[in-house]
Amino acid sequence: MKTPIIPQDFYKEEERCGHFVTTKTKKLWATQLGCLMELKRICEKYNIRYFAEGGTLLGAVRHKGFIPWDDDIDVMMFYEDYVRFSEVAPKEINKPYFFQNYQTEPGFGPAMSRIRNSETTGCTLYDINMADGNYNCGVFIDIFPLFGIENGWRRLKQKWSLKIWKVIITGSEIKRMASQGGWKWTLKKWLHPKVWLWNVANLFIDHVEVSKKLLDVCASAKSYTQMGLLSFTGFNPKLIWNKEWFNDIITLPFEFTVIPCPKEYDAILRTVYGDYMKFVKGGQIHTMALCDPDTPFKEKLFR
Repeated sequence: MKTPIIPQDFYKEEERCGHFVTTKTKKLWATQLGCLMELKRICEKYNIRYFAEGGTLLGAVRHKGFIPWDDDIDVMMFYEDYVRFSEVAPKEINKPYFFQNYQTEPGFGPAMSRIRNSETTGCTLYDINMADGNYNCGVFIDIFPLFGIENGWRRLKQKWSLKIWKVIITGSEIKRMASQGGWKWTLKKWLHPKVWLWNVANLFIDHVEVSKKLLDVCASAKSYTQMGLLSFTGFNPKLIWNKEWFNDIITLPFEFTVIPCPKEYDAILRTVYGDYMKFVKGGQIHTMALCDPDTPFKEKLFR
């Protein structure tokens, strides 16, 4: 694994907030920071805005780096910036990094994009279920699009339209997973109602087009006062924030580098976590099911 931008003393094992951080975890973090720096390089070139989200935002505020028991980096982009980044990243990104979204990776969902390091292995259970010989399973960072949320009756229309497209997408994912799993997955492939709905939809529209339809619904708001990660979480009230909280972006320390963050991070973090200064171990939306920062995923998974 080549990480010349990482200070060598970063890899030392240490105790943080009563939690022992191993060298392996430091290597995982270093790989993700490399992905973050590649994202930063592209964003600076094209004047694309991004900022920390979720546990990464909490880590920047509370720990000036990773939460000691966390295993990922999450960033957000306003949807117009997300679209621009998705256009330029595939041609701009440098090896060993790989830009992954529904347009570059068959079967990948529309909820987010990822930058992965192809010389490593880092995947969730979802990745393992979705993976075939071509699916990139390198260590990654998540990039989430931030959408406006409609007001009034249009909000209800946006919400239910999103639910319909999410159900269809889920059917396509179950069917793909069935090809990787055992007899239980095979039964789901033939009997699950979401798969049947996908099979009907797939007569007229493919996975890429369905993904685009879902994102179009998320981005349909014309006038709004709130924003959220609709494509990933739907209308989760903890992930719905006031639009003005994102008016200003500041830079906060993050390990040996810095990361952009919303200036009104206190309001955002209180909405998500409540008393965010209280330590709560675990609770990530995803945890790495398989992690080897020293081995390419093609050797680890597909040899």
